[in-house]
Amino acid sequence: MMTAYSENFLSLETKWRLFMFTKTATRALIILGVLVSFVAVPLMAQGVTRQEYTGLDKYLSQGRPDNASFVGVRAAEFLEIPVGARGIGMGSAYSAVTDGISSMWWNPAGLGFLQQKEVMLTVVDYTLDLTYSYAAAAVPIGDGNLVVGGFFGYLDVPEMEITTFNSPQGIGRTFNAYDFQAGGSFAYTFSDRFVAGMNLKYVHQDMFGNVGGSAFAIDAGAIYHTELADREIRFAFAIQNLGTNITMSGPNLLYEVGPEDIGGNIPSGYVDYSTDPNALPRRENRWAYRQTHTYRLPTVVKLALSYNLLTSEKTNWLVSTELWRNSNTPISYATGTEINYNFTPFMSAAFRAGWLIQSDEYTRSADDFGYAYLGDNPTLRGLSIGGGVRRDIGGKAITFNYAYRNKGRLSADNFFTLSFGF
Repeated sequence: MMTAYSENFLSLETKWRLFMFTKTATRALIILGVLVSFVAVPLMAQGVTRQEYTGLDKYLSQGRPDNASFVGVRAAEFLEIPVGARGIGMGSAYSAVTDGISSMWWNPAGLGFLQQKEVMLTVVDYTLDLTYSYAAAAVPIGDGNLVVGGFFGYLDVPEMEITTFNSPQGIGRTFNAYDFQAGGSFAYTFSDRFVAGMNLKYVHQDMFGNVGGSAFAIDAGAIYHTELADREIRFAFAIQNLGTNITMSGPNLLYEVGPEDIGGNIPSGYVDYSTDPNALPRRENRWAYRQTHTYRLPTVVKLALSYNLLTSEKTNWLVSTELWRNSNTPISYATGTEINYNFTPFMSAAFRAGWLIQSDEYTRSADDFGYAYLGDNPTLRGLSIGGGVRRDIGGKAITFNYAYRNKGRLSADNFFTLSFGF
């Protein structure tokens, strides 16, 4: 009996050691994967930033000035309009902090922290009277390790007057346009330290009513979180808008081509060949499509870090920083902070501030070619402030967030986000 008991005990001990070894090895592999990713992603970002627009030289004979951006020569740049006032209030340094439904835009891995069903609506009062609306919904399934969701974003471009090089004040005709994206998201919690997620989306642009183009793209990201000095620290990376190119097409690009004028001797009608062997028959008009450029999407790779400076029963203060490598702008840096205070177990409020530093806009009065810059001083471009209120009612949560973002020479943006958790 004693021998059997001892053998059984040794068997249990062996199994426990094997279990702990497997768990430790799995965690080590995850950590190694995170470290390798932090090395590989910057290399991938180098490739993203080197996606030069080969057709740019036909617009600027002198080429592109150093540190100038490629804004305006990428397709679907509305994809860069941020979603969720909380992240914007923190200066867009949010890819490591995100843990709610707005993660679909910032970093889909953040969906893995979602504990209940959640829906969200964001309305952006954007530059030039544009309005961008974004709706999303997500739900944990199974044991909660998997979260799935969907989203839809729509940019409405109001009626504008058509201008040309010869008529910069307009030609008396107008046009309107719209862009939208739609897709699905999922995030999976691989361990108590590591989550990853991905978006699959369809992107479409349309203008003049009948000229449009479409693309398919993905967003992907991961977050590794642990503790440092008994406070949470997070590392994250994400890549956005990696997908196919867009080529515009449609009936409005169809135009009529007349017969070739060979020396101005096009016959007015068919001629009898029996009397004039050199006669040419008149050709009918033909139809052809104007060819457009193929444009890449505005891809961006992000590396992020966040840390809780203070954590108590009522107060949480965190800071975050982020590095962006865009395909259409030089490198950008973001930093932000959030202070959250719990008035009661069911009511809390937050204040946020941050700055997204972009180096593609000049601060001097004229460019290298002597052209004066117009507009306001861009010194405060990227500065953001905001706040929010959360109320829990019977296990359900209602959250309202607001953010203001300075855009330098362009008008500022106001972001409003309302979300429900149930």
